[in-house]
Amino acid sequence: MKRVFILVVLILAVALSGCATKEYVAKQIEPINQKITSMEKRIEALEKKVDELEATAAEIAELKEMIAEAKAIALRAEDKAEEALQKAEAAIRRAEACLQKKLRK
Repeated sequence: MKRVFILVVLILAVALSGCATKEYVAKQIEPINQKITSMEKRIEALEKKVDELEATAAEIAELKEMIAEAKAIALRAEDKAEEALQKAEAAIRRAEACLQKKLRK
């Protein structure tokens, strides 16, 4: 009798607890799948932005190098221009001195 009672209780417990149907599981999982899809799209967009920013950073680094090179060239040109100015001023002084000598004669 005890065995029959325990068996009936077990059968009722299994019957009442029920098993999840495929439709129930699909309904429960659908919102999660939608969230996952949404997150995947956001991640793809963010990865694209990161790639763009990395490319921009590389371009900026290249431009900084070019600016440094241009600055170095400009400084060398400034030095040469200063040298040329000094030589020209010296030549003017010599020419003026020669002119003064000729005018005195």
